[in-house]
Amino acid sequence: MQIKVYKAATVKEAMQQVKAELGADAVILHTKKYREGGILGIGAKEVVEVTAALEDAPAAQKPRAKKKLDVVSRPDGSELPPVTPARTSQAMQQYRQAQPTVASAGKARSVSEAAAQAAEEKRAAQQRFDALVQSLAQQENTNPRIIKADARAEQTDIRAVEGDGPEAEKAGGEAQMADAKKIQDLQAELTQMKSLLAQVMAKEQPAGVRTLQDALKEQEVDEAILKDLAGAAAAGETLRDSLTEEAHAVLADYLKAHMTFANGIRLNQHGCRIVALIGPTGVGKTTTLAKIAARFVLEQGVDAALITADTYRISAVEQLKTYSDIIGLPLEIVYTPQELQTALHKFRQKDLVLIDTAGRSQHNEFQMKELVDFLAANPRIERHLVMSATTKNRDAADILEKFSVCEPDCIVFTKTDETASVGMILNLLYQKEVALSFLTNGQSVPDDIVPATPEALADLLLRE
Repeated sequence: MQIKVYKAATVKEAMQQVKAELGADAVILHTKKYREGGILGIGAKEVVEVTAALEDAPAAQKPRAKKKLDVVSRPDGSELPPVTPARTSQAMQQYRQAQPTVASAGKARSVSEAAAQAAEEKRAAQQRFDALVQSLAQQENTNPRIIKADARAEQTDIRAVEGDGPEAEKAGGEAQMADAKKIQDLQAELTQMKSLLAQVMAKEQPAGVRTLQDALKEQEVDEAILKDLAGAAAAGETLRDSLTEEAHAVLADYLKAHMTFANGIRLNQHGCRIVALIGPTGVGKTTTLAKIAARFVLEQGVDAALITADTYRISAVEQLKTYSDIIGLPLEIVYTPQELQTALHKFRQKDLVLIDTAGRSQHNEFQMKELVDFLAANPRIERHLVMSATTKNRDAADILEKFSVCEPDCIVFTKTDETASVGMILNLLYQKEVALSFLTNGQSVPDDIVPATPEALADLLLRE
């Protein structure tokens, strides 16, 4: 296989270079945009980089016996004719070749004309796809060509249809809203077709391979998220071996686009950062607070202090006092919001103040109001809701909803080592505004905790 990288000022120019050198059978592997040149970013020009490949001519193969053909359903529920690898390969090639026509629609004189033209070409591509499958229904099986294309290429094409120029800015009111709706519908259709192609390609996976899709199913990730990932990723990317770096990168990119990550706690450049851990009983707030404190103090030399309001459990106070003595941190015990204000004033010169609170049942309205009043002692308190990864999906959603009265800024998931499936984390925080800050995986202080990043969560979801 020949693989080459082309650079140009626009996607169109890059595609022309690909076609001129590799021909119409070239496959787009990756597309990205960046700026280069200039001084300190001033005067830099936008560059489009396209990675393309051309497969070598396949060696002659012996005829293979026909096998029973499968039936695949379209997104609307209707059935396609039986699928063979040859039909899969050619149908996907037909589909892929139809994609640049979406970008070409952006040349139309208005957003409305662009949407209409793109929709018409999309319908034509779908008809060619169906016709090709019909005509190849009885052909012999051959090795499929797995077409790889980056999802960003499709996203770029769709943005080109929407139009960002002066003519697009002139459109307004209801007409502009209608045009935007057409673009959204077209994007949805493209995503549906990619999901369909993923179903077709899944039929040809070799036995024994644990794909990215399989791994996420084992982690009990919601089916709707799996379908969205298949539609958002490049064709066939969710069928990669889950142990490969490529599969990890596909998942990490998706998580970055659909979740918010705090990457731990960021200290203020000036002034004290105040962080309170809140949450239900028994989720490990005190141990997690000790891990965070130890990391900042022992590894970064941060000047910190501890405050505990968990006076419901004597053992919690003693546990935190033991940790504070080992780490060498001052500890204040408070019972009321007024005492919390006094303690925070005492530690106002510190870089970091960590507050441990008593566990609260999300179903106890009095306890929840008490916690809200306690946190109101200082508006600068950053609230991290601590939840156990062993919690069921339904209970986790209930906890997040009930604790929303405390306006949590971040979520910490503990005990990831105590459950076989952590898909609940993705199910809960999928496209939520609240950020994921830490993941803990054991009782060891300070080792068993990592700042939450897309890569860290991808590691957790793809663990064996």
